[in-house]
Amino acid sequence: MLLAGLRIGRAVSPAQLRRQQQHAFGSLSRVIFIANAESDVGARDGKVKSFGEHHGNLDLKLEKHPDQGGKGGGTNPEELFACGYAVCFNGALRLVAVKNGIKIGHSRVKVSVSLCIEPEEVTAAIPFSIGLAAKVIAEIQGVYGPTAQKCADLAHEFCPFSRATGQHGRGGCWHCQVRGGLICQIERTELLN
Repeated sequence: MLLAGLRIGRAVSPAQLRRQQQHAFGSLSRVIFIANAESDVGARDGKVKSFGEHHGNLDLKLEKHPDQGGKGGGTNPEELFACGYAVCFNGALRLVAVKNGIKIGHSRVKVSVSLCIEPEEVTAAIPFSIGLAAKVIAEIQGVYGPTAQKCADLAHEFCPFSRATGQHGRGGCWHCQVRGGLICQIERTELLN
């Protein structure tokens, strides 16, 4: 029996999956809650919905992006991932600022997730590999460059989405831009794998 791994196109055995889970979550001692979702047979042209206790009755029609051969008009997995990452990173940003005694004003986080192809790599007997890249842009009011940089670094280290994608502590750098002296915009782009 093979179970799908986190990277599209890669299959892992149950024993490998247990080792990955132990490694990835070895330091997490308590589950706060579990979010559940289900995709129907239509996959990218189907439906996705949440289920389980205390779920938000999410029930969405999915459509392939026009650049992927779809007609558009619906949402797609990358868009849903971008939404979750943006909310999570902004929450992490605000929490680490408070916990580190940094006063910040309003913050806004934008995440762009790209579906990418690597035609030179064979994965699961398919003559290409698919992956994701994410660009995170955090706008923080009331702080200047170095302080905004510190907040973004701490948020990236703490954010569960950054941790789940294996990106905390890896390469990549933030690009800082101060607009009008009141809003500091921080940007980071990385491949997720």
